[in-house]
Amino acid sequence: MKILFVGDVFADIGRRVLSERLESLIAEQGVDCCIANGENAAGGHGMTGNLARKLRRYGVAAITGGNHSFTFPDNDSSFMNEPHILRPLNYPPGNIGHGSTVLTLPDGRTVGIVNLQGRTFHREIIDCPFRTGKAAIEALREKTSIVIVDFHAETTSEKLAFATMMDGRASAVIGTHTHVQTADERILGKGTAFISDVGMTGPEDSIIGMKAEGVIRRFLLQTPVRFEPAGEGPMLNAVLVVVDDDTGRALSIRRVFERIRFSL
Repeated sequence: MKILFVGDVFADIGRRVLSERLESLIAEQGVDCCIANGENAAGGHGMTGNLARKLRRYGVAAITGGNHSFTFPDNDSSFMNEPHILRPLNYPPGNIGHGSTVLTLPDGRTVGIVNLQGRTFHREIIDCPFRTGKAAIEALREKTSIVIVDFHAETTSEKLAFATMMDGRASAVIGTHTHVQTADERILGKGTAFISDVGMTGPEDSIIGMKAEGVIRRFLLQTPVRFEPAGEGPMLNAVLVVVDDDTGRALSIRRVFERIRFSL
């Protein structure tokens, strides 16, 4: 199975990148399933039901989230109950949505997906992603041989530690959150594909998606500043993972980085 995991879709520029490029990329690469992190799709913070439906029309089969998953710009959270929309599993019980799912593809094959959030440098008080993730992966492996994890975290060490712990159980552990694509993609010893961060699909001419002026001002003055999404330099960051259908072991992982020229 060929799985395309698209890095954090950021604001309207990221959505437009997918609207103009994703369908052709899926066809060119023979992708069987596309997963995208969409927690920043609504203006750089959060998601709406309408935007989730748009991402699906562009070719995204499942949408994962992170620390902005519970930001709803239009105050409607009902879309979070859809089985193809995930938020971090290790938030306290009682929160809307779910953190794992099994997708059935048109050809009948299945893929399990787990969404987790790291704890290092995050403000939220959440459950242990290692214990929660391990239990979720073991449960999914009873239903499907292929399990993809979106590990949404700040530090490379936390992401790699989890991937190493689950090596041979998860098909791939894909890091998200920092919006900077790392160059450490690899197959671990027992067959789990890993990358510290898949990167961002959005404005390259920015500071992790935002206009530089506001971010610099925040660092200089150490007081609250309203950040504005940038709109220049559209790019697509993703990884293409090839997984053995029978064993669930990853056969390869390759970074995808494209600068996009929008059509007129």
